Amino acid sequence: MAADNRGRNGRTARTRQSRSRRFLDPDALRSHPVLEGACRPWGPAEMFADGQWQGIRVQLERLGWNPSQIALVHDQLRQGWPLATAKRHAARLSGHCPLNDQSEG
Repeated sequence: MAADNRGRNGRTARTRQSRSRRFLDPDALRSHPVLEGACRPWGPAEMFADGQWQGIRVQLERLGWNPSQIALVHDQLRQGWPLATAKRHAARLSGHCPLNDQSEG
């Protein structure tokens, strides 16, 4: 006699697929301590291919980028773009390119 592996709802019992931990659940998103409040989590431990975020941010400030453009660059870096491309995208999205930034890299 074969064993019946059916659960309560009549479906075959299978190994339960684990949920991806890439995204937060809505409940976890509401109670996440870093995401509460208006401040962005620009922590010193955030590393990108082009360096540590705090160093990149200081470099952008020195080159004349304003805070909203810096936030756009940060978002682009978090999406995986290299710094040169992130700067280009941020300049295009903001509609203004800082005059002090003559370098591409």
